[in-house]
Amino acid sequence: MKKTLLLFCIFIFTASVTYSQNFIFHRVSPRIVYGDTATSVVVKGILQNNATTTQNFKLVRVYKDLPSGWQQAVCTYVNCFADTDTIPPHGAGTYPLGPNVADTVLSFDFYGTTIGTGIVVWRAFVEGNPSVYLQDTFTVHLGPVGITPISSIVRDYELKQNYPNPFNPSTSIIFSLAKNSEVSLIVYDMQGREVTRLLNNSRLPQGSYKYDFNTSDFNLSSGAYFYRLVTGEYVSTKKMLLIK
Repeated sequence: MKKTLLLFCIFIFTASVTYSQNFIFHRVSPRIVYGDTATSVVVKGILQNNATTTQNFKLVRVYKDLPSGWQQAVCTYVNCFADTDTIPPHGAGTYPLGPNVADTVLSFDFYGTTIGTGIVVWRAFVEGNPSVYLQDTFTVHLGPVGITPISSIVRDYELKQNYPNPFNPSTSIIFSLAKNSEVSLIVYDMQGREVTRLLNNSRLPQGSYKYDFNTSDFNLSSGAYFYRLVTGEYVSTKKMLLIK
């Protein structure tokens, strides 16, 4: 009896593993995709039918943690679908893939006008058999790139001294905004020539932010530089020293 039960369990496990290998679903893009709040950000995925027959698939969003005002859409080779938890939605047809065919244009699109990090988990399965599935996590950070929110509660505008200072090759610049503002963060050399714009009229909500400035990205030589924060109501400039 025990031997029969063991053989039955092995058969069930083998059948499950074999069936789960009938398709592939996973993220193609990096673990975290960085983007700007001015544009949409696309995270690429792939869904492939490894079976010898055509199969209809479903995608279900089983977890969503998006900042306020963000939206997340999905585009397949069939169609693009706005913010929804099921692809394709009820009544929108099927999502078929032929034998050994992959949907290589599958994308998970994130839209947001505020800085933050969004995380969603999508699950794929063959229609009619949701108990056998594959799932992956799709994460996006909307910047601008290099900037991190610290606090949403501030009383006044402020530009702090960078830290560390002197530095090589990276330093952090912290600033605060008393209200929603269009912000420019500009670096100049000692002759007053513009080196780079870390932020260029970027729309940021009220709060404190940290910008991680890596000079390796700009091939800067040793010496003193100025960084200036410019908003519609506030301008401040400070000096920093790069020592290689």
